[in-house]
Amino acid sequence: MALPALLARHRDRAVFVACVVAAIALLGLPSSFRHSLARSLGVVVYAPANGALWLGDHLRRLQGENEALRERLMTLADEWRRGEEYRREAVRLRRLLEFRERQTYRFLPAELLSYPVDFRERNLLRIDRGRRDGVHEGMPVVSPAGLIGAVFAVHEGTAEVQMLASTDCAVSCRDRRSRVIGVLKWDPRRGFTVDRVELNEDIQAGDLFMTSGLGSRFPEGFLLGTVTAVTSPPGLLHQDIRLAPAVPLQRLEDVFVVTAISYDAPGFPVPFVEPVDSTALADSLARADSLAKAQAAPPARGRRP
Repeated sequence: MALPALLARHRDRAVFVACVVAAIALLGLPSSFRHSLARSLGVVVYAPANGALWLGDHLRRLQGENEALRERLMTLADEWRRGEEYRREAVRLRRLLEFRERQTYRFLPAELLSYPVDFRERNLLRIDRGRRDGVHEGMPVVSPAGLIGAVFAVHEGTAEVQMLASTDCAVSCRDRRSRVIGVLKWDPRRGFTVDRVELNEDIQAGDLFMTSGLGSRFPEGFLLGTVTAVTSPPGLLHQDIRLAPAVPLQRLEDVFVVTAISYDAPGFPVPFVEPVDSTALADSLARADSLAKAQAAPPARGRRP
């Protein structure tokens, strides 16, 4: 008990004495043995340090590879996003091309400049086409999904379009299945409804209503919406028909102004004709009338000399 207590009390000196004795003992050993022992001790002592250095280098290399992979992943994600946008644009453009080819109308593409934030009694769009593009008041404005409205006011380079979602807008429409005629109207509280349909008419939920072409205001055959509910309120003479619009009014992108139509297409007024100079027309008619009278008059008899 006395020796451990003595070593504990003089620990530093004991360690020093032990190191001196070990050094003297090592000096007495053969040279080859000392070298082998030194290499073994070096491996044992420096192995953790070498492992720590290798681990640090490996972690730094893994971190660099991880950053490179993350950058590559972001690049691929951005390329995929752009590819998806291009795909959707191609699908949309193909639908627009098919839409323009299958119709007999002449369409003028336009872009939206402004849009109503909250739908009130009269809702107007502003487009980037105007008088210099051949746009006139009353021309229908459509999209591939269906009818949007009509040109309300025309300026030099822009025009305002009154949407179907306006209280003072009424459109003659027809059920595509049963061929029943009605009038499409819009109310801020009730939405789109079809009025003036008798109680005994065949209208069902899911029916499609399209423009009828009656009144020559809108062309025939443009989709208006789908019937969502049909009721027969007591005491009324007409059905209560609710309609979901075919055109997504909150997500309008592509709009077209119907500027002309072929002669064989139904339900559209006569195309616009440039006015003729009335003075020139009167002179031409007068000359033609004089020529006709001169040709119709009998030849004069010659006098004798």
